[in-house]
Amino acid sequence: MVTVIPDVKVKINELILQWLSDDKVLDQLNSDLSLILKGKVPEIVPTSRAHLSRSLSPPHHKHPVSSPRSSPRVSSSASQKSLRRSATSATARTPSPAQSTLTRQPSTTTTPKEEIPPFYFPFGKPATSEPQSPNASANTSVLEKVKGLFGECPNGCIQKKDFGSVTKAVGFPLYWKCPFFEACSTTDTCSLEQFTKVWDDLKSRCHDEAAQFVRLLSKGEREYLVESDFKNLIQDVIDTHPGMTFLDDAPEFHARYIETVTPRIFYSTSRSWRLQITRGDLREGSFLKTMAVLEDEPDINQVSDYFSYEHFYVIYCKFWEIDLDHNLEVSLEDMKKHADGTVNPRAIERLFQGTVTQKTTDILTYSDFIRFLLAEEDKTHPTAIEYWFRVMDLDGDGYISLYELEYFYQAQLEKMRLLGVEECSILDCICQALDLVRPKDEIKITLSDVKKCKQPSQFFNIFLNIQKFLDHEMRDPFSNKEGETPLTDWEKYAAREYDDLIADEEYNKGYDYEDDFEEEEEEDKMILGNLAKSAVETYTK
Repeated sequence: MVTVIPDVKVKINELILQWLSDDKVLDQLNSDLSLILKGKVPEIVPTSRAHLSRSLSPPHHKHPVSSPRSSPRVSSSASQKSLRRSATSATARTPSPAQSTLTRQPSTTTTPKEEIPPFYFPFGKPATSEPQSPNASANTSVLEKVKGLFGECPNGCIQKKDFGSVTKAVGFPLYWKCPFFEACSTTDTCSLEQFTKVWDDLKSRCHDEAAQFVRLLSKGEREYLVESDFKNLIQDVIDTHPGMTFLDDAPEFHARYIETVTPRIFYSTSRSWRLQITRGDLREGSFLKTMAVLEDEPDINQVSDYFSYEHFYVIYCKFWEIDLDHNLEVSLEDMKKHADGTVNPRAIERLFQGTVTQKTTDILTYSDFIRFLLAEEDKTHPTAIEYWFRVMDLDGDGYISLYELEYFYQAQLEKMRLLGVEECSILDCICQALDLVRPKDEIKITLSDVKKCKQPSQFFNIFLNIQKFLDHEMRDPFSNKEGETPLTDWEKYAAREYDDLIADEEYNKGYDYEDDFEEEEEEDKMILGNLAKSAVETYTK
């Protein structure tokens, strides 16, 4: 039996149309409209329930549906009695005009509305600005201190190189000084009036560090940051940080450092693929904390998140190894040579198909390579998980299917045959991958499934990097040492590669390992400077 479900909306529309088709209703509506046009208020007389039920009841058929024999017969006397009773009851229930007027009077009691406090603060939660509040007094104290700094300068203007004192006076980290100064002035000096204008704008519009940082770097032009916004900030770190003084003699190498640090910032901070950093990204990320650490850490290599020169040197040298024509671009064939060809060639091909870049291309830039290397060496990072998921999702449907797993593993099998190692069947490896991820759907894997996985690196390496897959299979399960300082996969890789590069350089120069090691740190810095110069000479020829 088929269940019939009534359509309430259709039934209501049918009843309304039927009510409007009643001649008495139309007459009453026309009469009321005429009164309204004359400036009068029509009298509202409630309709009796009997009349309302009749007006909304289905229309009677002119001809009976049933046969004449089965149709009921009503005598004329009975029908007249029922009509008199309905008319009498309708008259009794209809109120007088005076009663209806009293009924229409609105109630004088109003129910107080519950006020919902604001809960969304895109520019940070504002603090109270009452004259006697602690925040107001603190702001007054800051302005008095800043006025004193400007008063000590000739003509009441502070130069750009001295603006760090103003930055610290207002409570910002020291290395905000460059974007802060540039937001105040377009020349080499800044006046108190220029500072006050920007400071008042910041305090009125932006109520936390993330909102203030975005407004300073973008100069109020956007509600997000792009890569070009960071150029002068990073250049200021190169010029003024004590750990970067060894690059003073190689100014032409500064651009490469900036081009390396900027993609690292966006890779770790931006949670979208539009190459933009929003206020929310800064609040959730670690970049602002790292900026605060810079002024207290004299060794730039200890700031491993973004600014480490050792990490920059490793990235640059790895790119240099495959960029044979040194034009800061690499082709598909160049990329297949990375890490001695251990990365799955089918995954490399996907990089050029616009899966992780802005568009399909025949070359990858230095910035593209940086994101690739970061994702390849630390597959536990949230951005790396998204990066390789996009690569393996061939049809872009948001799932990695069993077919796609098999597609990438076929290339891994070919690598095993070339290396002469024992092959692992496709079925066994796919079962191993599913056991690692434990997807909700047994025949397809979602991005959420991989992010919840405790070993995303092992899952991706089964299909994307033959050497790392084999190393994991042959590892000693008891090799993990307790008590060691926790390092990310990227930090371990960068430290290992940096030591190898320095060892190779020392060997090539005939370094005497029996020398005294008291000046080892200074010699390492000299080596870095010499390597930087040689790299610059290669790219500037």
